[in-house]
Amino acid sequence: MLIERLDFLLPYGVRRLTEEDGDEIFGLQRKHAVCHAMYTTREIDMDYVLGDLTSVPDGRSLADKFYLGVYDGDRLVAIVDVVLGFPLPKTAWLGMIMVDAGLTGQGIGGRILEALKHALYRENISELYTAVPVKCRAEGFFDAHGFGTGDAEKLGTREDGTDITGRIRGVSTAAG
Repeated sequence: MLIERLDFLLPYGVRRLTEEDGDEIFGLQRKHAVCHAMYTTREIDMDYVLGDLTSVPDGRSLADKFYLGVYDGDRLVAIVDVVLGFPLPKTAWLGMIMVDAGLTGQGIGGRILEALKHALYRENISELYTAVPVKCRAEGFFDAHGFGTGDAEKLGTREDGTDITGRIRGVSTAAG
């Protein structure tokens, strides 16, 4: 029902993305090199972005994962990656929300995020969590949509040994 709810709430079409959508996924993500550089030193390629399609946290399955494309007609305008039931039951994890670089700043990401919060609430998900690297432009985006700030902590390590420092941030879906 999550996809149907989002499709109803948004002025865009929403559907699961698959490997067959690889060119579109790669085309949108490769324009966000600065974002990717916070997490990896490797060059962004098709294998890297398609890995997101099947990446799930321990204890979750692909049935819990929604790797979604948001379309304006035939144009992919955003990607949303959500895992239900993580990190706790009745919560969800936002792995990514990425708007086409040519469309950022137009409110598309905000409309998608607010619709997602509302749809998750209707699915009995009480909170939405995400990880945001410190000094990332996205911090202001998540501030504007009610996400708590959280304490800075190590989120992982890049291939070059550099720590990825960020904040685990959450928001009530009831606010959506």
